[in-house]
Amino acid sequence: MEVLSSHLIYQAVLLMAAQPDDDEDDEQLEAQVRALVDDELSVRRLLDVIPEAFGMVMVAHLPAAAGVILPDTFSAQEDDGEWTAIALDAEPIFAVAADIATHTFHNGPRAQMQAIAGRSSLLAAVSNALDAGHELDGATLGGPQFFGLPASLYQHGDA
Repeated sequence: MEVLSSHLIYQAVLLMAAQPDDDEDDEQLEAQVRALVDDELSVRRLLDVIPEAFGMVMVAHLPAAAGVILPDTFSAQEDDGEWTAIALDAEPIFAVAADIATHTFHNGPRAQMQAIAGRSSLLAAVSNALDAGHELDGATLGGPQFFGLPASLYQHGDA
């Protein structure tokens, strides 16, 4: 697995913040992120992990979700198609992105936080539950599934 610097991860954050969340702009964003890194797995890691870190920070600060238990794992697929849970701290991008998200949440710019967190499946799940009138106190939020990242990437101590 390619080791990505904090500076490079921050560059990807800035690219995401500048792009609306729609299919046409997703292709442009993917091309821009691809220009930052050397391999497709790193592109996928940046595009998939950063929004979930931002979404988790946003959920952690939502008053209506104050009692939600946040995940500490994500899921990736084995070669045989089975999903396996992997600790979030096995993905180094997550910790850096969560630090950036926390800083952004507290210091702004708010539009950057919303643009990136808006791409998060975790935030979408919480928003959908709240919009449907569900009480979330004590609910456990499942971790995200990363379809483009093989579990083997994290099982060899490469992180």
